[in-house]
Amino acid sequence: MITTIILALACPVATPAPATASLSVQASDRIAGRWVGEFAGADWTFELTRTDAGWSGRYQSSRAQTWRALEDVSVTGDTARFSLKSQPRLTFILTPDAAGATLAGNVEIDGVATLPFTAKRAA
Repeated sequence: MITTIILALACPVATPAPATASLSVQASDRIAGRWVGEFAGADWTFELTRTDAGWSGRYQSSRAQTWRALEDVSVTGDTARFSLKSQPRLTFILTPDAAGATLAGNVEIDGVATLPFTAKRAA
């Protein structure tokens, strides 16, 4: 019995990392990348990138095929949020599916409406 107690004290069990840390990494892995969806009669491509400083991104539409910077890009938990500089302001609030194949959620059109939006991961 004393041998068991001494062995237990001499060989501490490793403490696992908190679950929230691993979920955060997994969510960001599912969010980062290129996404394509349809909104307001145009195809939209978004690129979301995680950097040491946080998140950034860019977008283009099939109507204006010039890359432009996303604004206010953030990822909290498993939700990505970003805006387009426009009048009215468009804010996308999207969550990836478990496989990381789609982002789905809403587009808030400031002061006008909230509409559903889905984008698929592009190669």
